[in-house]
Amino acid sequence: MNERINDTYYIGYEGQPEISFFFESPIEKHILKMWIGYFETLLDLMTQYAPSDEYILHEYCAHEGWYDGSPWEIQNIGAAIRLFESFDLNKASGEQLEQVKNIVPDIPGVAHQITAFLEKAITNGCKVYIEYD
Repeated sequence: MNERINDTYYIGYEGQPEISFFFESPIEKHILKMWIGYFETLLDLMTQYAPSDEYILHEYCAHEGWYDGSPWEIQNIGAAIRLFESFDLNKASGEQLEQVKNIVPDIPGVAHQITAFLEKAITNGCKVYIEYD
């Protein structure tokens, strides 16, 4: 099976912890791979304004899901899409925000890549998994 890998947000972080989203279509395995720091920063910012008892944010805050067992299936892809689509850097606050703007200026791009990836999986009728390494 061919693999189609998007590692735009992992380049330069090789050898450091990574998180991958993946799904398998009948002919290809699609992978979105990123440095864990990008993903965790994104989730940290979203916990400031989105309910942290919801699906992916709950798993992140409780250190369950992909932290406990990898690969971990995203049960509600639609909810995950809505979460990442709703990312708004302007809703976050605090001194962490300034650090994020300096260190990860394209954090909205990370949210967009995840959203697009999840939408592609739904279009192909595939299950999506998160793998933590």
